Amino acid sequence: MYNIPVYAHRGVSNKSVENSLNAFKKAVDVRVDGIELDLQLSADGVAFVTHDIDFFRLAGNKRRITDMLAEEVLQLKLGSSFFRKFFGSRVLTFDQFLQFIIPTGMKLNIELKESFLGKSEKIREVVEKSMAVNDVHFSSFEFSILETIHAMNLDVQTAFIGKKNSDWDYVLSIKKFNAIHLNKKFYGTKLMNTIWNEGYPMRFYNIKGNEKYLQDPHECVIGWITDYPEKVLNIQKRR
Repeated sequence: MYNIPVYAHRGVSNKSVENSLNAFKKAVDVRVDGIELDLQLSADGVAFVTHDIDFFRLAGNKRRITDMLAEEVLQLKLGSSFFRKFFGSRVLTFDQFLQFIIPTGMKLNIELKESFLGKSEKIREVVEKSMAVNDVHFSSFEFSILETIHAMNLDVQTAFIGKKNSDWDYVLSIKKFNAIHLNKKFYGTKLMNTIWNEGYPMRFYNIKGNEKYLQDPHECVIGWITDYPEKVLNIQKRR
């Protein structure tokens, strides 16, 4: 069976605070192929590795990252209320993350979140910093972010993250994306087949590791994005 690349979703986030250094270290330890991470921008334009636009879920703080200076973001402690009190992970800057991950040779799936909308210079800055990574692609739900990357005319890979209500006629007409990312609920559906017939390979996210099709995946699949990378690697008999 061909070993389809396995990406640890926000690191090994089922055992550590998502997008934390510890979650990424565990991803390296279990020898996944790649890491999926999210980037948001602070008020002063610093890229941080975090998913939500605010920190309520991870730090009990309702402030939006776009209203916070980098020095304020760096003071936050992440995790459950008990964990935050006694330990607490810190939010990584993208620079800190790259310093850790580049020597590992890990593949990267960098998702650019909504705070990058209209920030062409910051998008370029992230892309150029990422050129030191051997295998990297940029994903987003936002057309304009990916179109900004396409306009750079750099040799970089992009992936559109699709939804059921996405304008698929438009998406499939662009022909500049290298792949489409879909929730696993679309695996085996008419939408998957339509995308494949247009020549786009796909990566599926929200994989739990108990899906039967992991043992005999469709030829369109070029990646699994999962919170349970060890389970998927076990199915591929790599552990």
